[in-house]
Amino acid sequence: MGGDRPVLHWLRRTWRALCSARKAAQEQNPGGILRLALEVRTLAEAACRVCPPERKLQLRIRAVHEEMDRLASLAETPEFRRLDPGRRQQLRKGLVRSREQLLRVMGQVPAPTRLLQ
Repeated sequence: MGGDRPVLHWLRRTWRALCSARKAAQEQNPGGILRLALEVRTLAEAACRVCPPERKLQLRIRAVHEEMDRLASLAETPEFRRLDPGRRQQLRKGLVRSREQLLRVMGQVPAPTRLLQ
């Protein structure tokens, strides 16, 4: 019975490694990156409407929106699939950071009225 434990540990490690590899492959999939880029673009559109009309902030939000348009068109090309998985992972991390920054900026916007709705 004591000899079964190393086999179980090996099986658990192997299963976890397989699950981790599958999750990483899904995250780096062009379809997943495309969905994330479209989500960030939608957030940028909402932030453009909600945020105050500061020129610097609005320019940054528009730049994010335009970059997401370019990324979405790039993700649909066959060349995107040939990108190194490490580069795609970096791209995904950048998209997640952009999404978090947009959400943070939108959360800091003051309410348009003083009355609670």
